[in-house]
Amino acid sequence: MRRHTTTLLASFCAVALSCSLAGCGTSVNVSAPGQAEGPIMSIGVPIDEPGIAWYHDGEYSGLAVDVATYVAKVLGYGSKQLYFHAQTADTRVQQVEQGTVDFTMINYSYDGGKDATAMKHTRSVDGTTLEVSGPYLVARNQLLVRADDAGKLTDLNDLDGKTVCTVQGDYAGEQLHADHPNIAMERRADFGQCTSSLMVGQSDAIAASRPVLAGLRKTGGEQYLHLQGKTYGIQAFGIAVKAGQSELVNLIDTALQQMVDDGSWDKMVDDMERDLGVDVSLQLNPVRVAKSHDVA
Repeated sequence: MRRHTTTLLASFCAVALSCSLAGCGTSVNVSAPGQAEGPIMSIGVPIDEPGIAWYHDGEYSGLAVDVATYVAKVLGYGSKQLYFHAQTADTRVQQVEQGTVDFTMINYSYDGGKDATAMKHTRSVDGTTLEVSGPYLVARNQLLVRADDAGKLTDLNDLDGKTVCTVQGDYAGEQLHADHPNIAMERRADFGQCTSSLMVGQSDAIAASRPVLAGLRKTGGEQYLHLQGKTYGIQAFGIAVKAGQSELVNLIDTALQQMVDDGSWDKMVDDMERDLGVDVSLQLNPVRVAKSHDVA
């Protein structure tokens, strides 16, 4: 398995999660302030999505961290010029709007296929208009259930009348409830809370994208948690900037396309797949986000 570790300047944040760490991808170590050389690029990342973006013991890790680091490097920022900000569903738009971060790693509903070059960048995220680049990953949604219920909850219809936990700002819950209105939705602030709710029996499943659930399964214990086989809906993972920054979002798209073309995307996704024991759909990925002649 290919691995690399990069030391970055990162913001310290205290995180209380019910899962133990089993990290994947790049590990980003917290360094003391004052080590930056030149201007700082501030990046918002989730901290509770094992496999995508995860914070534990002073380190950020996951595919989103790998991608953000790659993009920042293409934009001309060295490792000591990066400052990671913990992002929550309540703060991800606010951080961009207030200029706390230069860009933020987000997820959104998606139906654009494998060629997104003609898609508009302007999107409504949590009711606010942002410019969104990418996607760098597209994944189907799935459900995580207790291992004891694996034989009982084999289909989405089996959850009618039951409770599914979803994180605020994650589209998996919205898509599930739209098709299955008889499922009760329990909305929590983060995936750690959803995991606790599932383990104590307060909810019957967690709805999220397949990679995130695979990370929760690994960190929570594969003997206790089971990925239900049925998938539904699609989520995309991209990079958002403040509305009106079309030049920046185009540069980010160019960097993302370069990441695919030079093989870096394959290596990053390879690491995630091997660590989490889950495959990324090649029917959905990688998405072309810039024309070949736009890529340096």
